[in-house]
Amino acid sequence: MPVVNFLYLSQEDVIAAGGLDMDGTLATVEETFRLWGEGDFVQPIKPAIRWGPPITENTRGRIIAMPAYVGGDVDMAGIKWIPSMPMNPERHGLPRASALIIINDPYTGLPLAVMDGTVISAMRTGAATGIATKYLARPDSAVLGLVGAGVQNRTQLMALTRTLPRLAEVRVFDVKPEKTRAFCEEMAGQVRPVLLAAGSAREAIQGADVFVTATVSSDAYVEAGWVKAGAFHSEISSWDTQPGTLTVYDKIVVDDWKAIQHGGKHVSARAVKEGVIPESRIHAELGEIVVGRKPGRETEKERILFNPIGLPVHDVGEATRIYRAAKEKGIGRVLPLWEKPIWV
Repeated sequence: MPVVNFLYLSQEDVIAAGGLDMDGTLATVEETFRLWGEGDFVQPIKPAIRWGPPITENTRGRIIAMPAYVGGDVDMAGIKWIPSMPMNPERHGLPRASALIIINDPYTGLPLAVMDGTVISAMRTGAATGIATKYLARPDSAVLGLVGAGVQNRTQLMALTRTLPRLAEVRVFDVKPEKTRAFCEEMAGQVRPVLLAAGSAREAIQGADVFVTATVSSDAYVEAGWVKAGAFHSEISSWDTQPGTLTVYDKIVVDDWKAIQHGGKHVSARAVKEGVIPESRIHAELGEIVVGRKPGRETEKERILFNPIGLPVHDVGEATRIYRAAKEKGIGRVLPLWEKPIWV
């Protein structure tokens, strides 16, 4: 009976295998959206460990398990295990989020790789917004507003500079001015648009063609009057936008409506539950738009909200891309699962 091994990839290994290649991540995320739209996937509702109601995720934190099988040329099963502890940076000098991904052969069930999933998770989140802009933002979008100067908006910016070819100005706001300055200084050397420090969330959003809200705020602050005609808004976090603001959007697009309803904390789910909008106002899941089953942007004046929860199929797809590149390049450490199974 053969020895069973798996490949272990540290965060450094993931990066060496192409983990920061946003072009590669965008291609994977668009392909997994396509497979989602075609129904070529298996994805259970992800369970969450919380120490209280949903809003405590922004204070105490949470841990989520995200399993999936992805078909097509990916043809891989896997799971991401991702804790998010908001107090880690201040209390422990550690990242807010960390992740571990396991991918398994879908025919034997045996593990092929165990890898750091922190970079993969952040990159695929940025890429999801990037792909959404291809179908939902105006192609001539030139002004981007970013609220939040953390990890998430770094990868959002990496993706959007690739999917918005006319992007010229980026307005950045964080409640901590020093984070805004550090973000602008760091990213100015990596992207082509001009980065400007905004004095408020309103200043970052009002008049922007595209804006992303990615904070740990527990207080909703995005107001309907800030959203200009033709704007595209990606709400990466859960509590930034007031449910009443959703009445101004012409289209509301999600990635997995059942999962969003189950989680209960995303603004689209809260707006429906509170009776602010009917469920029929949820226009589509993005995979349906990618495969052409439902339309994306249809007019220049449409205001469109993208409110994703994050798809495990993206994590499995991207981890598979990294695993295959690592195998090809000889990156990582081979570890034994067993030399001989104790029972067969």
